[in-house]
Amino acid sequence: MEELKQIVIRGTVTDAKTGEPIPGANVYLKSDRTNSAFSNEQGFFLLETEPQTPADVLVITAAGYQRYTEPVDLDKNITLQTALFKRAKTDDDRSVSDITLVKQALAGSQRAYTQLMDRYRDSIYFIIQKMVKNRDDADDLTMEAFGKAFNSLAKYSSDYAFSTWLYRIAINNCIDFVRKKRLETFSLDTPIIASDDDEGQQPVKDYESDMPNPEASFIQQQRIMRVRNVIDRLQPKYRKLIEMRFLNELSYEEIAEATKMPLGTVKAQLFRARELLFNILNNQDDRF
Repeated sequence: MEELKQIVIRGTVTDAKTGEPIPGANVYLKSDRTNSAFSNEQGFFLLETEPQTPADVLVITAAGYQRYTEPVDLDKNITLQTALFKRAKTDDDRSVSDITLVKQALAGSQRAYTQLMDRYRDSIYFIIQKMVKNRDDADDLTMEAFGKAFNSLAKYSSDYAFSTWLYRIAINNCIDFVRKKRLETFSLDTPIIASDDDEGQQPVKDYESDMPNPEASFIQQQRIMRVRNVIDRLQPKYRKLIEMRFLNELSYEEIAEATKMPLGTVKAQLFRARELLFNILNNQDDRF
């Protein structure tokens, strides 16, 4: 038998009581927590690792559930069906404190919003980063996920763990992004075969002029002016960050270095800036 160069551990994570999939469960080996995987909205996960002679322990954690462990021999591929049991609620249980923070946020506490974001930002980012394979896209999608969740916070039901609800929003938003990106990469200039007879046909291709379209250029300029006017309505600290990120196309790390601010502060303030922009655009009569 040929020796495997890569061991694949795959499976699904479900609620032991309801049988429903658990998204956002963290899956890793006890010997190397840095190499982890997260379950998707169907509860499916896939973890790759190198073959190891000694047995290891697979660990699965999810907010509101007991930690799951299972010894594994890393000399073959593994498929698991894992059911997690909910933890008994206590005063310091994160799921309970999440509900408290949600109530405080709905009452207008900005600190509660910040605490929820600080609590789940990293785990949301790692889930998304594994899906899109791009750090900048993962940063943006993480901020979008929190924005959508916070704008819909009144719809959250405490019958479900806040983390599960948040992970579902983040994953669905990420799936929409990936689908849209795939559509945008489809080229209308792709050769089309007119027919497939015995002699074959040359690809039919419609070449467009490289000359700029005056009407399109005018419309684009108008849009840029309107966006510029909206950005100018922001507070200076937010306006500067938006300009650096979306006009100058700097990365989060480059912005942090230029402004001498911690990376986490840059991300939090950009999230707030984008939220303000969204509110301004929603209140405008003009659409663009």
